[in-house]
Amino acid sequence: MSKESNLNARTGAPRAATLSALVTALGLIGGLLLGGAAGELVFNFLPGHSTTQPSVAHILLAAAPALLGILAGSAVWGAWMGRLAGARDGRRMAAAGALGFAPITIALGLALALLEPVAVDRLGAQFPIAGLFTLFFVPAAGLIAGVGAGAIGLGLRDKALAWRLGWRAGLAAGITFLLVNVALEQLGWRVGAPQAAARATMLTVLLLSNLGAALVAGAAVGGQLSRWAALRQI
Repeated sequence: MSKESNLNARTGAPRAATLSALVTALGLIGGLLLGGAAGELVFNFLPGHSTTQPSVAHILLAAAPALLGILAGSAVWGAWMGRLAGARDGRRMAAAGALGFAPITIALGLALALLEPVAVDRLGAQFPIAGLFTLFFVPAAGLIAGVGAGAIGLGLRDKALAWRLGWRAGLAAGITFLLVNVALEQLGWRVGAPQAAARATMLTVLLLSNLGAALVAGAAVGGQLSRWAALRQI
């Protein structure tokens, strides 16, 4: 590797990391938020939605726009990551982004939604709810980031890159989620505290922690892809 190529790789990585962090947050978190908002809007317009037991049809109709939002956001993210890496097949990278992020996110979201009430009911007396929240959601954030980033490497047909992206993004996301969660708790946003439900504490902590995780993991992925692309040009 020439000194000039090495210099270009080093100077391009910070800019790529910054842009990648922003695109990751906008694409993935933005897709989740827009999809969720669209699903809520559709559900509220459905006749009979106010019943205590919504029908399966209500749930599926409301879930459809939410799923589309997640898929669209992650596809845009994957396509942009492919562009950063110099990939020629934009459709393949869009599919890698969507398939790498959406299924694992939905699966873990459903699993946590089912597991959390049971865990709180059985373990809430022995462990604080804030601790259970951290125990469940920190690994989930790391796993989602790792699988999504790894899929980008597979989309680029490089298994070594996929592994490198996966563990670095997963570790970065998990640590960042934990740090943001702890910081918010110190500022008074403690999950399970009195009046927490009225303040929507859990949703606030979850959103901000995921946003931080997306930014840091996105930066890690962008830096790696920039270096990988620079090496391929030699």
